[in-house]
Amino acid sequence: MRVLITGSSGFIGLPLSEKLSELGCEVLALCRSLPKNKHHSITWLKADLSSPDSFKVEIQSFQPQVLIHLAWQDIPDFSFKKSLLNLNQSLDFLSFITEIESCKKILISGSCWEYGKTEGECIVTDESISKDYFTLAKNSLRLWVEMISKDKSISFAWFRLFYVYGPGQRKNSLIPTILSNFKDGKLPDINSPHNANDYIFIDDVVDAFCIATNNHFQSGIFNLGTGKSTTALEVCRYAEKIVNGSSSFTEQIKIQSEPIVLSTNFWAEINSTKDRLKWSPKTSLADGLQTTWDYIKST
Repeated sequence: MRVLITGSSGFIGLPLSEKLSELGCEVLALCRSLPKNKHHSITWLKADLSSPDSFKVEIQSFQPQVLIHLAWQDIPDFSFKKSLLNLNQSLDFLSFITEIESCKKILISGSCWEYGKTEGECIVTDESISKDYFTLAKNSLRLWVEMISKDKSISFAWFRLFYVYGPGQRKNSLIPTILSNFKDGKLPDINSPHNANDYIFIDDVVDAFCIATNNHFQSGIFNLGTGKSTTALEVCRYAEKIVNGSSSFTEQIKIQSEPIVLSTNFWAEINSTKDRLKWSPKTSLADGLQTTWDYIKST
């Protein structure tokens, strides 16, 4: 299987590229900056979606059967300018890819923010709500890809990712920040400790993309989450026990945050993903945090 991956040096792209290569896929990994430790069996292509001349010849020669589109430039900048840039780059790139007759499957990373919900279960049949420029751009891209995929008879999966965490995540993200603060003997500064989100480990996300790459599925939207929500305070409790073997800092956070009420509590409905993709998350929050901590200690 010849697989083209954009955003391949990123948090999700790098372990996904390596996993697919280990499974026997021929991987062409497109990225703006090459990773320091490149997997020997992956073909790396330093390119920019804004410069078609940097990738067109190589991709046409590669003749991809599957496209995994993860690239979304300069996250967490969700401004109008950046959202429009990413939307236009993605549309131009996907227009080029869908003209290559070898490509019969497209997998794209979406976001749980597309639901526009702060409470309750997010079901794939729920109406998408564009509350900001980022979700407007993502929803616009999805609708266009659904249309072109149907016209070209291309299988299409839109993965709505919930709160992905694990080794390689940006250091200023919530979970790496919590673990690093406990490591340094500091109290993590958390704005909304009682807010609850659906945290899913990176390996489970990678597995979903691998399954979709190598198997037939019914086109559509797929939620990638655990099916349950966890407060930031509980994440702290797990993390502190792993790092320090105690929960004293977490108790301080709890006391200080008592006047703060919960304003966010949503999670993924994953039964449809389980049924249609034959996938389910396997990593508990405790195990995922332990693996993330082991990675942080080693870097």
